[in-house]
Amino acid sequence: MESETPPVRGRFWPSLLIGAGAAAVMLFPSWVGGGILPLQNLWHEQTLPDDMPFSLLPLSQYYAINIFVMLLLGGVVAGLVVRVAGQRRTPAAALGVLFVHLIVTLQAFAVLGAGLGLWDGTAGGREVLYFGGMLGGVVAGILLAQLGLWLTSRRSVGPVALGIVLAAVPFANWIGTAITAFTTYMGYPQFIADVLRWLPAVIVGVTLAWCGVRPIGRLGVWVVGLLSVWIVPALFTAIMYALGSRVFDGDLGMMAEAGTQVFPQAVAVLWQPAVVALVIGVIGVVVRMLVTRTPGRTSVSPQREV
Repeated sequence: MESETPPVRGRFWPSLLIGAGAAAVMLFPSWVGGGILPLQNLWHEQTLPDDMPFSLLPLSQYYAINIFVMLLLGGVVAGLVVRVAGQRRTPAAALGVLFVHLIVTLQAFAVLGAGLGLWDGTAGGREVLYFGGMLGGVVAGILLAQLGLWLTSRRSVGPVALGIVLAAVPFANWIGTAITAFTTYMGYPQFIADVLRWLPAVIVGVTLAWCGVRPIGRLGVWVVGLLSVWIVPALFTAIMYALGSRVFDGDLGMMAEAGTQVFPQAVAVLWQPAVVALVIGVIGVVVRMLVTRTPGRTSVSPQREV
């Protein structure tokens, strides 16, 4: 007698393609304009911007946050699509994301290493340090993308909400990167910057309202969400200040000192989105409670989700 249940193996390829597709789509801002490697301060041959080699990642300290965000969101988006599509092959989706990330990493660092003189033995200590630092940041982004995928692909509300709130600020950064990729100048109008500043607060607030406060463990998602929309922008600001200033000329001590000085200053002025997210979340929870307690509404037993 044949089973009427379709074999689970048939879901491997759709999930694999979802993972690979999500990872590739989130990387597309770096490919707009031909995927040319940004100018390098330590390049061994004098090269014009348009003559830089093709690279699947825009490896540069000035694009460090953008690269991290594109990698991270590849996993988060793949997890959400897997969950919405009802696929149950999260490992396959994770493999698809990892496959794309490994390909772009190997290609980009092969090009970077050649230009820095690593492969012919002409690289100095600064070149090796720069190469290792960029590689470490990319590896961190790849690993966190896997974590984001496993969180957002879960059926339980708690882990999915946690993955979304942690990705809210990176998502706004990704939108800004995508807009900039299609413009002929660096940056965008002020009103877009204002929208992108408050967008993470809206995302976190709506997610917290959806998450709710029961069971009590979901309050942890609230704490993480409010801290992330406050602390992550300050952390990005400090990192970009430390990495993006040519004054430090690769001095790690000065860069670390500059970052630690800027971080508390940024924390002191970037707290408003956390308040907005809290207000949206509280209002959303109250509205849900009022709706579920409306007379005549069918009572639904709470799901046992974490």
